[in-house]
Amino acid sequence: MDRPARSPVPTRRPFPAAALWITAAGVGALLNLPVLGRRWSGFYAETPPALAVLGLASEALLLVGLCALLLAMATLLGRATARVLGSLLILASAACAFFMAKFNVVIGFGVVQALFTTDHDLSHEVIGLDFALAWLLLGALPAMLWWRHGVAPSWWRGPQARHPLGQVLLTLLAATLLFTAAQKSLAWLSRQLPGGDTGMSLNLAGVAAHAYVPSNWLAGVGMVANRAWVTRHAEQQLIDPARRHRYTPATALDDLVVVLVIGETARHDRFGVLGHTRDTTPRLAAERNLVALAARSCDTATKLSLACMFVRPEGLVHSTGPAPDTVLERNVFSVYRHLGFRIDLFGLQSEAGFYSRTGADFYKLREVIVAQPENQGRPAHDMLLVPELRHAVAQHARRPPPAQAMPAGHPGGAGQRAAGRPPQLVILHTKGSHYLYSQRYPREFARWTPECTRTDARCSRDEFLNAFDNSIAYTDHVLHEVRNVVRGRRALVVYSSDHGESIGDGMHFHATPRHIAPPDQRRVPLVFWASDRFLADPVLAAGYRRLTERSRTLAPEVAGHHNLYASLLGCIGVQSPDGGITPADNLCH
Repeated sequence: MDRPARSPVPTRRPFPAAALWITAAGVGALLNLPVLGRRWSGFYAETPPALAVLGLASEALLLVGLCALLLAMATLLGRATARVLGSLLILASAACAFFMAKFNVVIGFGVVQALFTTDHDLSHEVIGLDFALAWLLLGALPAMLWWRHGVAPSWWRGPQARHPLGQVLLTLLAATLLFTAAQKSLAWLSRQLPGGDTGMSLNLAGVAAHAYVPSNWLAGVGMVANRAWVTRHAEQQLIDPARRHRYTPATALDDLVVVLVIGETARHDRFGVLGHTRDTTPRLAAERNLVALAARSCDTATKLSLACMFVRPEGLVHSTGPAPDTVLERNVFSVYRHLGFRIDLFGLQSEAGFYSRTGADFYKLREVIVAQPENQGRPAHDMLLVPELRHAVAQHARRPPPAQAMPAGHPGGAGQRAAGRPPQLVILHTKGSHYLYSQRYPREFARWTPECTRTDARCSRDEFLNAFDNSIAYTDHVLHEVRNVVRGRRALVVYSSDHGESIGDGMHFHATPRHIAPPDQRRVPLVFWASDRFLADPVLAAGYRRLTERSRTLAPEVAGHHNLYASLLGCIGVQSPDGGITPADNLCH
């Protein structure tokens, strides 16, 4: 008698942890070999060998751990999801690695943003047979192997899957531990490098995140998505002054360049041009067409000041207690965009929230700038911003002027044709004079000594102030180089710091609640400079003449951040017939 046939025993298929780790190593280490080599010969060239080896190994392990973590998390979402996400990770990383190796570029926000726009000039010029071969070998082939061998059946599909959840969680835990250990190693190494004992020390993990695949393009995607979300959210929550009011240029804005330099912790009473007994600002003092004001900040901390210093005073609900002002309106950059300005932003700080609120067409964070090949091994001083400015201005100058008519509702009027190149605003966010002051400038700017050079030292007030004044002298130099970039253009440069600083024996601080803050924490400079070509326009020259005359009669700290919104518009000849600009706040009125 025949026995009934038994159901076949399902084939046991364990979780392919080896395939996951091989894929993570291939993406995190193999694709990054050219960048690792450049980091070794560049950034780590002057680092003690033991620390250099530790740093480079930690960066590689950080990337391997990140890839393993992402792949393991994708596996938890199911077999199909893991196949798709893992393949995308490999394919996108291979494409980015090719361009990084061939062109020695940094993949970040700007490159990712370009993929979502119609500006594909660079893309079609650099994609050739070599890219296709490299991408097929390093991207398509590994992605096919991942698709076939890298993922077992999902653990929640019953005993037939034989895919224990414990193995997935164990791999996830191992990847997390590796990633965390590498991150802690880089954090420790950051403190061993020059300036590493300060709050403004270079974040090596952050630099690595922007220097290598896949974290650089993932960060770029995140910044693009964040910018889109913040812009959409701001439009929903805040009143847009460009929509509520009419803003009309009294003169053509074609070819105009406005450079806004945001300082950090600089006090106006330490500027020689504003009365300091030391000549900390010789280049400012020697400039023609320069107006400098001893001004007052709207708050005492960077984030708080950035939130209020570019908003109409009427768009703020002022707090009398420790709470910050309530912001009701969008900032002046919204009006600049409505006026047709292209906005570029380069920041040596990491205020990504503020950067997104500017609506910039393009921006770079500190880690991206420092990670660029030309900056390998260079300290993160403010002069790194000058080449970025030069490139942005030159690139905009090469763009052909638009030929189409302006749309209806444009401030210039419906049906008018753009006569020249659209105007440009470039925002530079500096490190300025943030503590530890002696780390904010190169050694050749150490004019006043002794300096406070260690954060754990109990420095005297004079040592603090010597280093602080040296940082102001370096700011004077940076601003001079900024002006040189646009000196031959139709340009206006505006500089102001976000807040001041209290300095005494053994202490330094800011961010005291505004209603009880010492006066030093709200003393900031406000500086304007106009090029000769800017002043060749009679309308702009008349406004700038009024600014010059007003600066001679204003008492110290009467002007301040509350003047920035109106003056950034009024000084380029923009008017608002329905109250969008308060005349008393416009220093050029």
